[in-house]
Amino acid sequence: MLKKVEKTEEKLIKNYIGTEYHKCLYLYLDLIKYGLNNENLKFWLNIHNHETKGVILKYYSGMHIFSKNHDCNLNEIIELITEENPTIICAEKKIIEKLSKQLQNEKYIAEYGWVRVLSQYCNYDTTSVEKANENDLKEIAQLIINDHMGEFYDLEELISQMKERIDDNYSRNYIIKENGKIISNASTTAEIDKIAVLSNVITNETQRGKGLATKVCSKLCNDLIKEGKNVYLINYTDESIGLYDKLGFEISCEIGKLYTVE
Repeated sequence: MLKKVEKTEEKLIKNYIGTEYHKCLYLYLDLIKYGLNNENLKFWLNIHNHETKGVILKYYSGMHIFSKNHDCNLNEIIELITEENPTIICAEKKIIEKLSKQLQNEKYIAEYGWVRVLSQYCNYDTTSVEKANENDLKEIAQLIINDHMGEFYDLEELISQMKERIDDNYSRNYIIKENGKIISNASTTAEIDKIAVLSNVITNETQRGKGLATKVCSKLCNDLIKEGKNVYLINYTDESIGLYDKLGFEISCEIGKLYTVE
């Protein structure tokens, strides 16, 4: 069965995830950062014979699923997906493959990638990289929307998410500008004391091939390492593999997502 998580059950989820947090980064980090008190977070447990088989998180329009032994009840989760109507669903590759087969006649498209962890400093030129402020968020959000990464984002909702996370010291954006316009961005989309997730690495398509992504990622990653954080990212595209290999990211596990396309 699926059970809505009560505030007193936060420890139960943490114990279930244990040291496997790299397989459900956003679910784990949102739980650690916000607990069960944030109105934009919903948690469910998938339980069978009084044993937890999976944890599900919904944050705004995104859903994250973690099942330690890949033995959660997918039929119950599909019912929840139908009710909650997320625009993106993230989980380990094995779970997404199973969901994709059962949702093949629905609106979702599957994509697969890797969770990577940074293993070394990124010693590259970081001149012209600056930390973004709140006034830059709309332009950053539009850059994301214009890229294929933004297919499942609403502009105002994305700006709202970014602002909330920055206000909570849970996210930051490093940018490069040219003639006052943002041409490259790298963000953390989740941070706690010891862990950060690198995301939204985007360069304006007219400025690509100039090493801007290397610059902006290198500055952000090195600052995170200096703060004592382990840096992770989720990588879906083949064209970015070279960049992340060069920066020193190693594969930690396989991941997948289902997302909607209008």
